[in-house]
Amino acid sequence: MKKILTLICCTIVLAATSCKKEYVSTSPSATTIFDTTPAFVLDNSSNPGSIHGYTTTLAVPEITDYYNNHGAVLVYLDDNGTYEQLPDVYDGISYRFVYTKGTLYIDAQNADGSVPTAAPPALKLKIVLVP
Repeated sequence: MKKILTLICCTIVLAATSCKKEYVSTSPSATTIFDTTPAFVLDNSSNPGSIHGYTTTLAVPEITDYYNNHGAVLVYLDDNGTYEQLPDVYDGISYRFVYTKGTLYIDAQNADGSVPTAAPPALKLKIVLVP
């Protein structure tokens, strides 16, 4: 009986000492606030890729190839101190975003897919880059 207990204890000690600790360090996310967006421009052409709505372009040099390949870009719309993540429908207008290296595009159209009668107001945005 002692031999069996000794064998079990040795197995447990051997298993516990063979574990390898691994530390993964990540860099924190970066946040950028835009107090106002550039004016929206009507994109209602019959060209392929037209959104049939309004679009605006923001220069965000923090968006690098790294975020295209490995990270994530999150965009939030500020509604009087409350942030809602895009895509979102706000006041009957559907907002979405697309990004490429250094540029963020925000599109707006009516929730039913039609062109809004007027350009959306300037937006306050929060952009979060997650590594």
